[in-house]
Amino acid sequence: MFRLKTLSGRPQHPAIEDLCHSLDRGLIGRRDFLRTAAWLGVSAASAAAFAGRTTVAAAAEAPKRGGSVRFACQIQEMQDPAASTYFEAANVFRNVIEYLTKVDADNVVHPYLAASWDPSADLKTWTFRLQPNVKWSNGDAFTSADVAANFRRWIGPASKSSNKTTFAALRDIEILGPLELRLHLDRPLLALPEMLYAPNTPIMHRDFEKMGGDWSKNPIGTGPYRLAEFQVGQKATLVRRTEYWGEMPYLDEIRFIDLGTDISTHLAALAAQQVDMLYRINVSDLDLAKRLSDVQILTGRAAQTPVMRMQVDQKPFDDIRVRQAVVLACDNSRILDVAIRGAGVIGDNCHVAPFQPEYAPVAAPKRDVEKAKHLLREAGHANGLDLAIAVGNTQGVWEQNTAQVLQQQCAEAGIRVKLDVMPAAQYWPIWNKVPFGLTYWAHRPLAVQTLDLAYRGGAAWNETHFADPAFDAALDNAMGIVDPQARKAAMVSVETILRDAALMVQPFWMNKYTAVASRVRGYALNPSDCFDLHKVWLA
Repeated sequence: MFRLKTLSGRPQHPAIEDLCHSLDRGLIGRRDFLRTAAWLGVSAASAAAFAGRTTVAAAAEAPKRGGSVRFACQIQEMQDPAASTYFEAANVFRNVIEYLTKVDADNVVHPYLAASWDPSADLKTWTFRLQPNVKWSNGDAFTSADVAANFRRWIGPASKSSNKTTFAALRDIEILGPLELRLHLDRPLLALPEMLYAPNTPIMHRDFEKMGGDWSKNPIGTGPYRLAEFQVGQKATLVRRTEYWGEMPYLDEIRFIDLGTDISTHLAALAAQQVDMLYRINVSDLDLAKRLSDVQILTGRAAQTPVMRMQVDQKPFDDIRVRQAVVLACDNSRILDVAIRGAGVIGDNCHVAPFQPEYAPVAAPKRDVEKAKHLLREAGHANGLDLAIAVGNTQGVWEQNTAQVLQQQCAEAGIRVKLDVMPAAQYWPIWNKVPFGLTYWAHRPLAVQTLDLAYRGGAAWNETHFADPAFDAALDNAMGIVDPQARKAAMVSVETILRDAALMVQPFWMNKYTAVASRVRGYALNPSDCFDLHKVWLA
């Protein structure tokens, strides 16, 4: 029998032995093994040793302490981190308030405020043990009461957080001691530790609401920095805490600077040495970025995508034939090539990326203009159809370019699409209200995290208003399967239901790019846009 070291020191989960056999027989890859073992509470070191990690780290520069890094990033409202919908906001507050777990760039989960976790055999009961000797910045001890208070607030009747959907399976929270608690679920959730690193799941002080419910005005945290200055749309300054419980970060200060939404302005500031790091650049900015001196360009794959989605309860999209006609009029490959110069991977209209761990190959329908016309006639639109798609360019003008390609392709099928382009600030309040709109969905390590938020009936961010009990049941099934191969097989039903519902044209998955000054060290591009600057230092 295989014995791996668990984080808690307690007996390993019964599924670990089968997981080890699958790795030995070559049925699963090393990354799937490491990821699944981590979910089940095995220490990263033990899992890596079993999987045969033999890579020897190359000699590196010795990190230097001190200094201030300047980060170009939108400064958004941070009143209630649990209700935040913006990754930019999370990347300010995540250095001050911390999470129970941490997910690295390889999608492997690690302990953070939670020192260990043990799932039951049926994955419905999870016991978490917390790090000892953690103090809040106001001097209070961090305890299981803090964690329990957060879960209760996330799922409470008055919750305005998408966590109400994410943790809807939670039925009871049992405090076992000052540093131990147990979560009872009504269905299995294998990836619960990974779900606890979503941007809006930082652990707040148990008296957050009693203290006023506005974190930006009372920024208590357990993290390595404290919020020293904050102005929406302008700046945020973090200063290192000397009394931090964990390993000290290298930087003395992090200064987030809002330079607006024009990335060419960000690049100009980087070139002029006015900032050191950029939140992101787009493929259209690469030519300019490559001409800059003393600049590093970082790139990687990410499950970030535009979704041109239709609301199934709004006319004319309440007729599936209309939705099918829109989908069949489009060529995802062509949209990828024209809108973002091929800098990504084709999408399958089911919002699951080929490089996400649960992905099962389910191809999107091939373009068929004649069939699209036929469906329109059947639906009573023999003279074609007039539509309007809302576009906010929330991440850049590439969104408008993407919608324009759809517009051109739909025209060939008699679908006349008007582009309703508006500023991002105008789009965000209505992003989930318009019948037809282009929404940017950021990367999440697991596809099921996105599907749970976006397509489950009644979910917090269900912008299509899709509700199908068969889909919900298939998703529940996939979220509770330990074996990676069996989980991928179960995802075929999930993806097929979503694709066949013709909810969206989801044409591509975009590569991720950013640029930083050459003097920046220790920073690795994270596909989830989790800018953890703990290990960053300046040469």
